[in-house]
Amino acid sequence: MTTIDDGRAYGRASGTWDTDLVETGPGTPAGELLRRYWHPVARSEEATTRPTEVRLLSEDLVLYRDASGTPGLLEPRCCHRGTTLYFGKVEETGIRCPYHGWLFAADGVCLDQPCEPDRGRNKASYRQPWYPVVEYHGLIFTYMGPPDRQPIFPRWEIFDDLDDETEEVVIVDHFAFGGPAVAPCNWFQTHENAMDPYHVFILHNAISGPQFDPRLEIWPRIGWQRTDGRVTSTQDRELDDGTTLHRIVEVQMPTVRVIPTPTLSYLGKSNNMSWTQPIDDTHTRVYAMVRKPKGQEAQGLPVYADGKSWFDLDEEGHQRFPGDYETQVGQGPITRHSTERLSSTDRGVSMVRRQFKEQLAIVADGGDPVGVSFDESASSRTVIAGNYIVGPDTDLDSVPLAETLD
Repeated sequence: MTTIDDGRAYGRASGTWDTDLVETGPGTPAGELLRRYWHPVARSEEATTRPTEVRLLSEDLVLYRDASGTPGLLEPRCCHRGTTLYFGKVEETGIRCPYHGWLFAADGVCLDQPCEPDRGRNKASYRQPWYPVVEYHGLIFTYMGPPDRQPIFPRWEIFDDLDDETEEVVIVDHFAFGGPAVAPCNWFQTHENAMDPYHVFILHNAISGPQFDPRLEIWPRIGWQRTDGRVTSTQDRELDDGTTLHRIVEVQMPTVRVIPTPTLSYLGKSNNMSWTQPIDDTHTRVYAMVRKPKGQEAQGLPVYADGKSWFDLDEEGHQRFPGDYETQVGQGPITRHSTERLSSTDRGVSMVRRQFKEQLAIVADGGDPVGVSFDESASSRTVIAGNYIVGPDTDLDSVPLAETLD
C-alpha cells in the first residue's frame, strides 16, 4: 500500500511538552530553578486573621496575619497530628491548631502546647514547616528554596522614589487586563508571550479590532536583545510628526515581565511591571504593580470592537474578539512544544526559552542563577522597558537601547 502524506490529522502524534520549561513542583529541575527566586504569593489585603488557602509552585499553603500584624505562610498540615491549619485560630503571636491547640509563630516555632505538661516542656523541639515572606507595595512575596541560598529581596527602582503624598501603587491581578484572575494553563506559555510583538498587530488589531493607541497600529522595525537575565524587544515606529516611538518590552528571570502601557498614556520608563505566578503546572496568575498619581485611574480594560470589555462579552463575543486569555489558554493546559513550528518572528520566544534552560543547568550543577544577589547594598533592580518618543533633538544617551534606532 502506498502511504500518502497530504497533511491530514489522521495518525498524527499527540505531542509532548518540554518538562524543562513547564514543571513547577519541588524536586523537578524547573521547579528548583523557580525556587531560587522570590515570588508573589498574594495581595497584602488577603493576609488577615482569617486563614487563607493559597497555592504556589504546586504547593498548598496557608496564609494569615497575626494580631500583631505579622504575616505568616505555613504548610497547612499540622506537624502534630496532621489536620489543616486552615481552620486554625489566629492570635496575637501566631496561629493555633484547631485540633489540640498547638500555637505556631510565623517562622514555624511552636509557642504553646496547652494539653502537654507545663504547656509544652519540649515545645521548642517542634516546628511547623514555613516559608519567609516580605511585603512590598501591597504584595506579599515568599522564598521557597534552600535556606542557604536565599537571596536578598529585590526592590525595583521604578518604585523607589514614590512620593507618598501624591502617588500610589496599585495591584492588578486580572489576566492581561482582560480575563479572570486565574488562567487554566501553564505559566510559561503566558510568560513568553511578552516577547511575541507580532501578535499585537494580528490579535489586538486585525482580529479583535484596535484596542490600544492608534500609533501601535503602525508596523514597526523590531529587534530582540539578550543580556544577563534579561530579554528585550525593541519596536521603532515612524510617526507622522517626524519623531519615532521607541517602545521596549522586557522579561527578566524567571517570571518578571515589563510591558509598558499599550495605551501610551505614560511616556518614558515604564510605570508598571508584572510577575507571572506559577500556581502549579496548569494554573497561572499574573500580578501587575502599577505606579500612578493618586486619584487617577490605572490603565483600564481593553475595549473590543463592539465597545465591550472582556468581562462583558458572551461566548460568541469571545469567538469574534479573542484576546490574550483565549489564545494562551487555547494552547491547552500545557502547550505541546513538540508539535510547534517556530519561525523567524518567534526569535524572542526562543531566546526566553533558551535563557531559562541555561539557568536551569546552572542550578542543577550547584550554581546560583542569574538575577539573584546576596548583597544587601545591591538590592535595587532596574528596568529599561518604556515608551520613548525620539526626535532629531533627543539626547540618545538617555534612551535605553538607542542603538537600535536608525
